[in-house]
Amino acid sequence: MKKIIICIIGITLLLTLAGYAGSSSAESTSDNITKQNVSENTTATELTVDTTPETITSNNIGEEIMKISIKSSDYEIIYELNNSQAAKDLYSQLPLTLNVEDFSTNEKIFYPPNKLDTSYTPTAEGHNGSLCYYSPWGDVVMFYDHFSPNSSLYELGRVVSGETDIENLTGTITVSVYKE
Repeated sequence: MKKIIICIIGITLLLTLAGYAGSSSAESTSDNITKQNVSENTTATELTVDTTPETITSNNIGEEIMKISIKSSDYEIIYELNNSQAAKDLYSQLPLTLNVEDFSTNEKIFYPPNKLDTSYTPTAEGHNGSLCYYSPWGDVVMFYDHFSPNSSLYELGRVVSGETDIENLTGTITVSVYKE
């Protein structure tokens, strides 16, 4: 009789453990399916939402294309600005007359009167012809040669005319809205 009771208890324990193991396995399978669905949905969302800097900085249909002219007594450089908040902040301060300065061996800089908001502004990638904003110092940078990317250097736009003249800028410049 003792053996029968021990067998019944043993079978009950085995069935109970098997039930928990099956439940755990089912829950695990259910969790995996849910995670897979979330992953697939996230992937689908990521595929349909393009957040590359080119997309962020390109102009949306119906929005004004912002172009600026930077003129010295001898040269004019035209930049097309991206749609970042920092570019819009610079554009809203125009026209400006200020001094351009040499900095390093690949850039000219000037200081707009007001700081630019860099929210949702892409960082610069290192291309010559880039118009950038260096947030720690509050200066706008015109690159005429390749540069190293920096997490504090934000892309405002790209040169569309006069790229070879950037390095020749000296003295007083006028920064204004460019109308074609």
